[in-house]
Amino acid sequence: MHILLVSHGKLCEGVLDAFSMLVSGCTNISALSLTESGVEDFRARLESKVAELTSEGDLLILADLKGGTPYNESYACFLRDPEHIRLAAGLNLPMVLEAGIAAMDSNDLDAIYKTALDSGAFGIQGTDAPAEDDASDEDDDLF
Repeated sequence: MHILLVSHGKLCEGVLDAFSMLVSGCTNISALSLTESGVEDFRARLESKVAELTSEGDLLILADLKGGTPYNESYACFLRDPEHIRLAAGLNLPMVLEAGIAAMDSNDLDAIYKTALDSGAFGIQGTDAPAEDDASDEDDDLF
């Protein structure tokens, strides 16, 4: 089972770099960026990478933005092989952390896809200012 991160510019490379700082020994995640070389170049590299990765097993593609070129081109790949490819948009680090760690121990594509969706959504959190009457202890941890 492989995970492929796709994005505009180097976003996917940055997410993969951050993932690699936090999780060692994971070799089944790769990144593919849409660059100034254009859509045709991206399409050719994507189709080649998808063929390589699906020849080894199932593939989860995580894209930065639904409706953007990396997503749309990945969607075309998904439509050609829906039994072995899943596609999600909204790429973020919590999504990659949870899905990447899960994929190290499992080849269950649908379960890892669901993990990516759930952890990606859960990873988006707002922070409210504490209420003025909040009696907090100075020794409290921020987390």
